[in-house]
Amino acid sequence: MNPADMKSLAGKLIRFGAVGGTSTLLFALLTWLLVDKAGMHPVLATVVAYLLLLAPNFLAHKYFTFGSKGEVARESGKFLVVHGLNIGLSAGGMAVISHAQLDYRWGILFSAIAVPVIVFIVMNFWVFRIAPER
Repeated sequence: MNPADMKSLAGKLIRFGAVGGTSTLLFALLTWLLVDKAGMHPVLATVVAYLLLLAPNFLAHKYFTFGSKGEVARESGKFLVVHGLNIGLSAGGMAVISHAQLDYRWGILFSAIAVPVIVFIVMNFWVFRIAPER
């Protein structure tokens, strides 16, 4: 990878961290509110919180993190596929935590660590991939 590509990737990682960090804090807050204040089951709260953050995350990542000029319809479809898998991962992690009768906040921690790594890789190389110029 040449220095320009490394610099571009580093910039994406920093912006991804800013968007992802904000999103993770909002996800944790929403999940906590839905469980502790609204009495929702942790697995359902995980899914609801995740779904509420999908549209703002797409816009932030498309325009800020990756600076994509690609078609919204194509990219949003790919984004939904990735996040459908991530919702499954987050809800599955929360289900395992719940089944083990551990505090649901361990499920939030699991999602905060596992999901961002997977999301960055797939969004950078598939969802918002910029085709090389010829």
